[in-house]
Amino acid sequence: MIRQATNTDFPELADIYHDASLIAHPFIDPEFIAGDRLRVRDEYLPLNESFVYEVQGEILGFVSLTDDHINGLFVKADHQREGIGSDLLNHVKERHPRLELCCFVDNYQAQRFYHAQDFEIVEERGNTELPFDEYRMLWQAS
Repeated sequence: MIRQATNTDFPELADIYHDASLIAHPFIDPEFIAGDRLRVRDEYLPLNESFVYEVQGEILGFVSLTDDHINGLFVKADHQREGIGSDLLNHVKERHPRLELCCFVDNYQAQRFYHAQDFEIVEERGNTELPFDEYRMLWQAS
């Protein structure tokens, strides 16, 4: 089931962010990701619209947006490749005629996933917080 996230979900979502980020971003210092966990929980999630994928009371993943910009889509490591990310993305596609996101150039798995979901790279640029390049990707409803 996909539902709107509540503030009581934020600590668990921050943990999912942390664990999935360590796997997806091995080029980022793990200490940065660990420190970012609190910022995600306390600053980022409260200001965004987030949806969780939940099965029998367990949150397996989430997507978070500001307007039509996807700020993050994260799935628990032991539940990746089960269609959860696709389901979350389809959920927000139903609500937005246009979506954009940023994906690190070195995150090949995410690039393949978003290309399979009909996102296209529209720009390569430097990340504002980290010394890595990223792609800005765009999806538009047909």
